[in-house]
Amino acid sequence: MAAKKTLKSVKSDNNIQSQFISHFKQVLPPGMGLAEEMADVLKVSTDSAYRRIRGETELTIDEIFKIAKKYEISVDEVFSTRGDKVTFSYTKLTDSAENFEGYLVRLISHLKTINKFENKRIYYVAEEIPIFYSFYTKKLTDFKLFYWQRSVLNIPDYQQIKFEYGIVPEHLVNLAHNSYQEYLTVPSTEVWTDETVYTGLRQIRFYLDSGILTKEIALELFAEYRKMIEMVHRNAESGRKNISDKEETYSLYNSEVVLGTNCIYIIMGDARFSYISFNTINSLTTNNPEFCDETEHWMRNLEKKSTLISGVSEKQRYQFFSQMFKRIDSFIEKAQNY
Repeated sequence: MAAKKTLKSVKSDNNIQSQFISHFKQVLPPGMGLAEEMADVLKVSTDSAYRRIRGETELTIDEIFKIAKKYEISVDEVFSTRGDKVTFSYTKLTDSAENFEGYLVRLISHLKTINKFENKRIYYVAEEIPIFYSFYTKKLTDFKLFYWQRSVLNIPDYQQIKFEYGIVPEHLVNLAHNSYQEYLTVPSTEVWTDETVYTGLRQIRFYLDSGILTKEIALELFAEYRKMIEMVHRNAESGRKNISDKEETYSLYNSEVVLGTNCIYIIMGDARFSYISFNTINSLTTNNPEFCDETEHWMRNLEKKSTLISGVSEKQRYQFFSQMFKRIDSFIEKAQNY
């Protein structure tokens, strides 16, 4: 009886390990060897990695942690017996310029990883302008990074200074702007509302009213903001993020339902990830299958209840963007009379 119990225990352990390795394999970009990557992460030989893949050697808790941390694998799905528990990862940001730089590095790193997969798409439910569009130009990027560090993250170095171009370190501006460039290479579906455009405009207006930026800079930022919306308009009209795209890579929907959150759902190969916003700019990330299923279900329903305004939907697109441009121009007019 003891021998049978031991055998059953080994089979159970191997099954759990094989499930974990299966998830590890799903998140690896095409062309990357499983054994080679495992060996690199765990600092073991390739032969040792193969023994772990075959179940001949057990993965230790430390080894599982190293793999799960690097590739953001949801270990709760492998080990938990309850479907209502989900593990999320996030980047700590508060009061730290160093953590903020890590956040920007993580942002562009995720996009580059997505781009390594042939089957890929980003679904973005945008209560406010998608974060990547805030980095459309260097000037918009400069302002947005300053605003976040001063008013959201409360980083001490930014509390007693007014906004000027060049205050934010150039390498941070370049990191953020490059993430916008990377976002252009990933096929995307976005859901906006009539209110989506407001948040960024109000941030500029608030700093103008507070004396943190000058009227001249405010007008310049409003003009940059308008150019960014014009870019989104062109993309919606063509159904492409880039003129050189051979097929449609961009879909835009207008929702009359109040979204209540910014939410990103990503498909890359066989892997899926959900990003739920919190604390203004940060996000909780998980690839838990049940949670991702629910996120996808919510997004599909939202699409069905929304109006497609990209591609051939010329009338709906014209009405949507005309209203958006009127709102931007009203902010510009008020700033001119400030």
